[in-house]
Amino acid sequence: MNKPAAPSPKAKPAAAPVATKKAGAAAPESAEAPEAPPPFFVLGCVRSGTTMLRDALRMHPNLACPEETHFFRWGEPYGTEAMSRSLSNNAVLKKHREIDGITEPEFAELLRQCGSRAELYTRYMALYLQRRKPGAKRWFDKTPQNVYGALLAASSMQRSKFVHIVRDPINVVASLRIGRIVKVENLTGACNYWNEAVQIVSGLKRAYPARVFELRYEDFVAQPETQLKLLLDFIGEPFDAKWFAQLNTRQIDHKDEGVLSEAEQAVVRRACAQGRRRYGYEGAEGASVKAEGKAKSISNKVPGARKAAKLV
Repeated sequence: MNKPAAPSPKAKPAAAPVATKKAGAAAPESAEAPEAPPPFFVLGCVRSGTTMLRDALRMHPNLACPEETHFFRWGEPYGTEAMSRSLSNNAVLKKHREIDGITEPEFAELLRQCGSRAELYTRYMALYLQRRKPGAKRWFDKTPQNVYGALLAASSMQRSKFVHIVRDPINVVASLRIGRIVKVENLTGACNYWNEAVQIVSGLKRAYPARVFELRYEDFVAQPETQLKLLLDFIGEPFDAKWFAQLNTRQIDHKDEGVLSEAEQAVVRRACAQGRRRYGYEGAEGASVKAEGKAKSISNKVPGARKAAKLV
């Protein structure tokens, strides 16, 4: 059985041909190819609706997204054995690559040839688009835990954008307690899944205010078309309702399933109080705010962002 061919090394773009201007001829149009639209990353705490949002965006004809990659998740430097082991030996990621149509020999060769996470993304996604959605013009990634490398992603992929979906932490912690995908029993650990994600995104948004878009899970399931229009406008893609005709969003509420006691819910509210207020889940007096249209509108403007951007 023949082994699949390894991806070829990244070729340098050919120099644009030099046009010779003849007397009386019109000035030639630029021979440079138009710049490809930048990728974007869907980030957030696990169990916050990132998969639901990804599946909706996949309905767009221009957009393609693989299964989770985790290329920016771990802190080990690219090219180290620790980093390579984290990506290569993980059974879940191997399954994801199988779904993406990327063989393990091909992935090993990509890891060997690429010099950075950004290059790995670029070349991996080129293969993915070729095999799974060749008509797409733009790729995006949905790996919630990539939030831990969001600043590195922003600085090494300088035209990339970020979409952060946030969900009431009480529901997130309850979902983690249930553990259908990720199981976390400890309340402190579950709360910090949420706290660390929103804190990192807060810093990312202050550093790169024009490159970060935020939306609430509760708003998306209640008004998916409205939220999709806003998101697509942010990334510069057209909207057509017919592309999303099969979209079916349904809010899942774990708060009343008995997963968390009232005392445990109170612990979550205290531990996540700052972020809950920021995203409209809690009033200034500490009273919970119902998500059904009564929470304040989430803002994609950051106080002091202009000053912060000048300092970057």
